[in-house]
Amino acid sequence: MMTELMLVEGVSDVQLISYYLQNVYGWKHEKDNRLGISPMDAHDHIESLSKDENQLVLCGVGGNGRFTHFVEIHRINNMLVESDISSIMVVTDRDADSISKIGRTINNSFENVTFKAGEWNSNNIKDSFEQPKTIDTYLLIVPADKKGALEDVIIDALKDIPEEKELIQEVILFINSLKAKLVPDLNQMNKANKATVGTFFSVRNPKQAMRSFAAFVATIDWSKSESLKELFGAFERLGRKL
Repeated sequence: MMTELMLVEGVSDVQLISYYLQNVYGWKHEKDNRLGISPMDAHDHIESLSKDENQLVLCGVGGNGRFTHFVEIHRINNMLVESDISSIMVVTDRDADSISKIGRTINNSFENVTFKAGEWNSNNIKDSFEQPKTIDTYLLIVPADKKGALEDVIIDALKDIPEEKELIQEVILFINSLKAKLVPDLNQMNKANKATVGTFFSVRNPKQAMRSFAAFVATIDWSKSESLKELFGAFERLGRKL
C-alpha cells in the first residue's frame, strides 16, 4: 500500500492528468486522501486517486511561481519525513526557461530530496524516528521537446487522434487568421495556444461551450495520443514499486 504525491501548476493540469490517469491507467477518483492535504486558499486544487490499495494525491499549486509557497504552507518537507510517502512527482510547464533553471527552482523548494528532469531519482532519507526510508522523485517538464506549456501538449495530442485531427487543424488556421488585425494579442504564442484549445473544445461540444475545462477533457479518448503516451510515460510507474 503506497501513498504518492504529485504537484502540478493549476486546475487545468489537475483535470487533464486526473482524467488521463483514470482513462489510461485505471485510477479511480477518491473523496479523501491519507495525507490530509486540503485546499488552504483559492489557488489550491486537490484531487485524490486510488488504484488497488495505492493512493495518489494530485495537487494544483495555483501557478508556475507557487510551488515553493505550496511546499511551505502545506509543510510538504515535514510530510516527506513524517508520513509514509513513497514518491513525489512535480509537473511544470517549460515556458521559455531552460531545463536547468526549472530544475534549480524546484529543487530549492525541497530540503531532503532532489529532482531530476525526465528521470526517476531515488532519495535515501531518515524518517522522524531516524530510520532510513526511500522516496522516489521525478520532475516532468512539459512540453518535453520545445518551449511552451500545457496547451501545446493538448494541441499536439489532438493532432495525434484521428477523430480530432481535422478539427484542430482547422481551428489553428482560424486562430492564425485573426492574428493580423482583429486580435493582435494572438501574435503571442501562449495566448494563441490558449485560444486554440478553448475554441476547439467549444466548437467540438457547442452545447457545453460555457462549461468547465474538466467537462471537455472527459470527452476525448486521450489513450489514442502517442505523443501524450510518451510524455506521460513516467505515470506508468505510479501505483507500483519497481
